[in-house]
Amino acid sequence: MRTLDQKLNCIKNVIINAQKHVKAGDPPRIYSQYVRYALNEFTDINFYISDNAKGMKRKDVIHEHVIPDSPVMSKLLALDPLSKESILDIIKRYYVICVITKEEDRLLNAAGLRSKMPEGWSDISDSVFARYQKVGLSISRLS
Repeated sequence: MRTLDQKLNCIKNVIINAQKHVKAGDPPRIYSQYVRYALNEFTDINFYISDNAKGMKRKDVIHEHVIPDSPVMSKLLALDPLSKESILDIIKRYYVICVITKEEDRLLNAAGLRSKMPEGWSDISDSVFARYQKVGLSISRLS
């Protein structure tokens, strides 16, 4: 198992590489998967569960990004200067995973919140859980 420092070095290199692709004008599909893979190393930092998902089997729930990947990735790729500390700050604030039921996932989708934050959401003043609040999900921290 990698140490936090090793994980941060890895994602820093991935971000540097992705930033080169952005400067070259490459589409996100060229680099985004690598950023997501590197981010997956940090799922244990902010891990939550909906009250309805407690006690359910893995096959009956979904591990969902509280803030969709795209805004988190944009924040990481915009870091200047890029440091392990600045990366960790973004991850701690915006990279949040929550276990939800399949029905709760359907609620998010029906509300048009599958892959975006609510209209008018501000990453500075609003909760990272705004999508969940909009559809009435109740959650608690696991780690």
